[in-house]
Amino acid sequence: MHKLNSVRRSLLVTAMGLVLGTQALAQTGPVRLVVGFPPGGSADTTARLLADKMKDTLGVPVLVENKPGAGGRIAAQMVKDAAPDGNTVMVVPFAVMVVQPMVFKSIKYDTTKDFTPIGNAATFPLALAAGPGTPAKDMKELIAWFQANPSKANFGSPAAGSMPHFMGEMLAEAARMKLTHVAYQGGAPLVSNLLGGQIPIGFDTPAEFAEYHKAGKLRILALSGAERNPNFPGVPTFKEQGIDIDALAWFGVFGPPNMPRATVDKLNASLQAALKAPDLAERLAGLGLRAAPGSADEMSKRLASDKAAWGPPIKASGFQAD
Repeated sequence: MHKLNSVRRSLLVTAMGLVLGTQALAQTGPVRLVVGFPPGGSADTTARLLADKMKDTLGVPVLVENKPGAGGRIAAQMVKDAAPDGNTVMVVPFAVMVVQPMVFKSIKYDTTKDFTPIGNAATFPLALAAGPGTPAKDMKELIAWFQANPSKANFGSPAAGSMPHFMGEMLAEAARMKLTHVAYQGGAPLVSNLLGGQIPIGFDTPAEFAEYHKAGKLRILALSGAERNPNFPGVPTFKEQGIDIDALAWFGVFGPPNMPRATVDKLNASLQAALKAPDLAERLAGLGLRAAPGSADEMSKRLASDKAAWGPPIKASGFQAD
C-alpha cells in the first residue's frame, strides 16, 4: 500500500510538472519588442522584420514599441524593470550593451546581470572610409601616409563614445601610431566632411558610405569581421591587410532579468525561425546586416567576450561621458 501511494505521488508530481511547464511555455499576451531609437533606422527596421515573422510562431501579436532617447539607454532601463514574463523584450545594438556601460557613469544597470539574453539577431561590420583628398588605396598605404604626415593623422566618427570612435582607437593601437579623434553629430556630417576633405578618414557602418563608395567619391579601405562582407566583396578586411581587428557589431534580443528558461527557449526558437526565413535574411542584407541566429547561451558568451575585447581600448582612450 505504501509503495502504491508512493507511485501515485510520483505520478501527481510529474503531472503537475507537465502542467507548469505548459504554462511556462504559454504566451499570455502580446509581445513588445522595444527599440531605443526612432522609427526608420536599422534597429527599428530589424525589429519590425522580426515582429512580422515571430507573431506566427508565437501565436500572439508582436508589437514594436519605440522608446528613443539617451542612445538607447531609456529603452534598456524600461526593459530591465519589466516583468520577466516574456511579454517585454528589446532589440538592442552592440553599443548599448557593451560600449555605453564602460563610458557613461550614470548608467544604473549591469548588462551582464540585469538582462536575460534571448538570442543574436544580426551582425554587421564597421567600415573605414577615406576621402578623395587621401591618396591611400589600402591600409598599408594609409599607415605610411599618416606616418609621413603626422599632422593629418586624424579620424572621424559619428559620435564620441560610439563604436566607430573606439574602432579608430583600436586601429591606432594595432598600427602603433597616434590618431586624433574628431567627433561629429551623426553620420551625415561625417560623410560631408570626408567628401570635403576636412577629415582624411572616418569610421561608421558601411551603409553610411555605400552610396559614395559605389560612385567613386569615397573609398572604403577596410571592413571589420573575420571574412569579407558579401555586400562589399571587393573590400578586404582589416585582418587581410595585417591589422588585427575583426570585431563585428550586432543586434541582439534581451529581456528583463530572471526570465524562466522555458520562456527564453520559446522566444529563442521563434527568433531563430524568423532569421532563417530567406526573405527576412534578404531584407536584412539590404540594410548591410547579416542574419545570425543562435542560442541564448551563445548570445551570453558573445556579450562576455565582446566586453573583454573592448574594455582595453576604451580604457586606453580615457574617454568618459556624463
